[in-house]
Amino acid sequence: MAVNFAHYTGREQAFVKHTFLDKYLPSLIGKVCAPKSRYREFVYVDGFAGPWKSNAGESFEDTSFGLALKHMTEQRRFYLAKGHDVQMRAFLVEKDANSFVQLQSATKKFADIDVVPLNGLMEDHAASIASSIGSTAFSFTLIDPKGFPQIGKLSPLLERRHAEALVNFMFDFANRFAATDLIPALESWLSALGSNDWKREVVGLSGVDRERKLEKLASGALQFVGQYDFAPSITVDKVLHDRALYKLIFLSRQREGLAVFRDCEFKALEAQAEARSATKAKRRSEDSAVGDFFADGSDAIPNDRSSQLIRLNQKLASEQLEQRLSASGTGLIWEALWPDILAEFSVTRSWLGRQVNAYRKSGQLTAPGWPSERKQIPNDKQRLIWT
Repeated sequence: MAVNFAHYTGREQAFVKHTFLDKYLPSLIGKVCAPKSRYREFVYVDGFAGPWKSNAGESFEDTSFGLALKHMTEQRRFYLAKGHDVQMRAFLVEKDANSFVQLQSATKKFADIDVVPLNGLMEDHAASIASSIGSTAFSFTLIDPKGFPQIGKLSPLLERRHAEALVNFMFDFANRFAATDLIPALESWLSALGSNDWKREVVGLSGVDRERKLEKLASGALQFVGQYDFAPSITVDKVLHDRALYKLIFLSRQREGLAVFRDCEFKALEAQAEARSATKAKRRSEDSAVGDFFADGSDAIPNDRSSQLIRLNQKLASEQLEQRLSASGTGLIWEALWPDILAEFSVTRSWLGRQVNAYRKSGQLTAPGWPSERKQIPNDKQRLIWT
């Protein structure tokens, strides 16, 4: 199912987030629910469910919970047809009374899923939700507030061992108010590592350096609270301005989860470049007295911030790959190499593997036992030796 951009006029940032979810959730649910999986149940938790400004009608496929429940329904029916009955539950929390009524009505359309709508604050429900999820279940928690939740109260969900999460860090808001003591929840979040020394550093930074510092603090705190191995993030930009609006921080303990995240992040960044370019072109046409009936913004895609980010990270990842290999005299095993690079840079495992193959073909590295010239990406146990 492709996310329909027509539903996102005026909220293009949600289009980027939903493009990621639309790509990531089917992969995750499929693996969790497979017959040979150790898990007997998949649980989706949405702490700030809405619905908000949905334009997709009764399908609600332009909402996070709508996307999740649709994919859960499809996967459950797929496995049932094969004789495998996997349980699916969803906890959907919404504090606004009017939105909660809409949420209750919307979830009735997903009869295949055990949906539990909850009215109130996510922080007040987190512990009870976590305690109701059994040890044979895998949970995915989406924390997508309009402000800053109390991370400490959400820790029961984040600390689950068999879990992943996606957390929206409202960067633009944090950038304006960090270290001002005006938002206690934000201060608590960024101080979760046990120190307030970061405040002096943030005050002295600006631009990209300040952005990176705040991102590192936010993701590092979440990684620490839940003891996750990986906490990469997607930068979602403002539509008409080349500045970050928020960061989607992904939390996982699995290398495969990291690899799939980077694949889906790449799709989301591509979608963001296309959406921003098209929206800017439309705005220019509307502001022009003559109009531009032929410009769809496609010519601007290569210069969008997301496109530039992809190219920059590929360059940096390639340099890191070369440095790591050249520093190791006896070489490195592929499975010991790619996770660290993907954790730091926005590149996919397949792209990085093709870089290795290009180095091999040029003679810059050797790969003893490389199985075939048709092989493009190293096997997990492939040793790579820089020459």
